[in-house]
Amino acid sequence: MEFGEPEGVPSSQDKDHARAPVKSSTPASKLRRVELLLIGAGVAATLIAAAYQYFGIRSTLESSTAASLYAQQQEIDKIFVENVDLQPYFWRRQELPDPAAIHDPAARREAQRLAARSEATAHRILDHFAHLKYQMGTQAFTSERADWEAYIRRSFAESIILCRALEGDREAFGGAGPESLWGLYAEEPCREV
Repeated sequence: MEFGEPEGVPSSQDKDHARAPVKSSTPASKLRRVELLLIGAGVAATLIAAAYQYFGIRSTLESSTAASLYAQQQEIDKIFVENVDLQPYFWRRQELPDPAAIHDPAARREAQRLAARSEATAHRILDHFAHLKYQMGTQAFTSERADWEAYIRRSFAESIILCRALEGDREAFGGAGPESLWGLYAEEPCREV
């Protein structure tokens, strides 16, 4: 604004500046649109690449988790191969012999050892089930979830010792709430134990 001009009235210099962007706005706006299109394409390409990476990582994670769970399952299977005498107590709902009811000292000691081995095996299985439940809860794997859940329920249905081990140590495995190992898988099959 020049001296002597009323305030609010643009000077001739201001008028020239005001016209300058108008004269060149057409090429500049086209350039800006091209820039925005390129930026948008770059963002879209980045998002697509991130999605592919996410699905690749998720697939790798699920595969790794499944391998870990199958390795644990193999360890449990190995227990039953090496200790065939435990099978009826975990697969056929057979009751353990009561050491207190056995009069022969050698047979009583053997029944006590069997009970101790069965309890240790039951806790190993419960740890495996807790890990399975955790992995399913984090959705680290989704394939075969229904099969694993059916396996857990069937295991409780077929083993009195497994039911008693969980019932005796429920707090270590999430308590008795509806989302606990007990509430989700054991409550129904262990009801009469």
